[in-house]
Amino acid sequence: MAIKRSELIDDENAGYYHLMSRCVRRTFLCGMDKESGRSYEHRRQWIENRILELANVFAIEVYAYAVMSNHYHLVVYFDPKAPNQWTDLEVAERWLKAYPGKLDKPKYQQQRDLKLDAIVNNPRQLKTIRNRLGSLSWLMSRINEPIAKMSNKEDFVSGHFWESRFKSQALLDEAALLTCMAYVDLNPIRANMTKTLEESDHTSIQKRVKNMTEAQLNQAVKSLSGEIKNRSMVLKLKDYIELVEWSGKSIAYPNKSKMPAHIESTLAHLNLQPNQWLGQVQDFGTHQGYFVGKLILLQQKAEELKKKWLKGFNLPEINDLTTQKVKSIIVMPFLAPRRLNLA
Repeated sequence: MAIKRSELIDDENAGYYHLMSRCVRRTFLCGMDKESGRSYEHRRQWIENRILELANVFAIEVYAYAVMSNHYHLVVYFDPKAPNQWTDLEVAERWLKAYPGKLDKPKYQQQRDLKLDAIVNNPRQLKTIRNRLGSLSWLMSRINEPIAKMSNKEDFVSGHFWESRFKSQALLDEAALLTCMAYVDLNPIRANMTKTLEESDHTSIQKRVKNMTEAQLNQAVKSLSGEIKNRSMVLKLKDYIELVEWSGKSIAYPNKSKMPAHIESTLAHLNLQPNQWLGQVQDFGTHQGYFVGKLILLQQKAEELKKKWLKGFNLPEINDLTTQKVKSIIVMPFLAPRRLNLA
């Protein structure tokens, strides 16, 4: 059963989301296209730059991204009400950054100032723009539309470049966020494009590894770009990098190493089952659930949307002893998509 975009993305409350767009044509976004013999590697940089730029325009914080051969993934924290806290001038400035046109050139500075003034003095337009700056649909449009135009121009073609609309998943808790981030960061390794994080080009994990400092390593994981509420995860950056690095090595070289004890504790702290971790990360993209999180959160979401069931997958809470009765605390495994019948 299809769900409306307005139900998939909460336009009243902040939250984490996994977004994905795929190219519609056989032509690659990047790499070497066997059909034409041309390289499109530079387009990956186009998309990466666009993502990081727009994080400082729209009401988002970027936590993870990966630009692949014919699609890209993006994990963001999104606050639809954040633009209400911005001044009229800030809203106008952000909008002109999203839609600069020719006004970003120095010789058009006077026209830009006039345009800025016109927006600030138009309450109706300001209200519309605030809503758009707090919309994931408008964000994805501003990422995809310029890339499509530049790529079509480069290929001397016209028509659709992206496959339908973008796909989205709501990540309902930090365990779901961590699983999704690792899945996104490990895309190049899972696709056999590389075997190390340092060589995972156009990914957030490569950017984190290259730019990290000793001080940052001991701080909680924060966004790569964008500042809404300066949120951070409970997980330290050092622990996250070690977790993703071990996962990447285990995917590239199966059964070669056992999960270190400190990484097991990291997963247990977030209610994730260590012996199921690799499977859930590798299988994350095969499950097309609209929502990811603990069972109780999925049930709450279904009730909120007044639906008897949702297409989602479950990250059960610690102490959930519904399938096993043991004295010790257990962490339930990551489960495949399931219908949540609330009748």
